[in-house]
Amino acid sequence: MILRVEEGGVSLAELDDLRRLSAQIAGDAAVGDWGRLEDDHVFVTTRTLLRLAGDRASDARWRDEFDAMLDHARRHGWVEGDEVRMHVRRYPRAAFRTGTR
Repeated sequence: MILRVEEGGVSLAELDDLRRLSAQIAGDAAVGDWGRLEDDHVFVTTRTLLRLAGDRASDARWRDEFDAMLDHARRHGWVEGDEVRMHVRRYPRAAFRTGTR
């Protein structure tokens, strides 16, 4: 699953790939009040991720896989309280629009 941060907001991509969790930021887009940025990591609450997942979050199988992803992250120290830490990759804004990341 990829957290995508663009000038217009934040969204999730590749919702069915719950074996990885990372963030992509377009250009100098800012992290809003939904998360916080520290060095090359972004911290996001699990509530925010579930909200961004939309209807998928109510699917029992998907939710089981999501919870398993969080358990894995927790075992590796990537969960602090209700926040999940994700590595950030920054891309030029044009690459985001054209999909050439």
